[in-house]
Amino acid sequence: MLYTGFVMNNKPNNPDELILIDRQFSFRTAWNVCRWLLLAVVISVLCDWIYSKEVREWPFGWRMAEVLVKFGSLLLWCSDMAKWVRGMDELQRRITLSSILFAVSANLFTLLLWMELDGAGFFYKVFGRPFMNNTWGIYDVADIFLFLSGFYGFSYLFFKRRYK
Repeated sequence: MLYTGFVMNNKPNNPDELILIDRQFSFRTAWNVCRWLLLAVVISVLCDWIYSKEVREWPFGWRMAEVLVKFGSLLLWCSDMAKWVRGMDELQRRITLSSILFAVSANLFTLLLWMELDGAGFFYKVFGRPFMNNTWGIYDVADIFLFLSGFYGFSYLFFKRRYK
């Protein structure tokens, strides 16, 4: 009786609640799973995009603290994401893990390709003078988050359709 009352009435986590264009999207679930990621993105936007010149003038200790806070919050996000995935049923967990693996792999490939093209001077040759901080930069957390969330959304919808 105790087991059925406590465990059986808990509904499993639903990954559709994190897809922004899905009708089941939930701000509460998104906040519970992605609050640390949001902190890392806000710090990245402020320090890498908006106030990049001012941050370069900070003392070494402050710059190191900014980097450690940003990447520490990413580790906390990974922990929240792992807990959330563990709360899913078997099929949803398989679809979500496949989507995460695809998104991380595609993001890594895109990041490496972008860095190689930038190093070879492709963007300078095609677009002329760079317009952002003397680089076309995909080198901060906010840019990587955009690619990662896009790849995750695409791959989740693709893998979910495979099981229908």
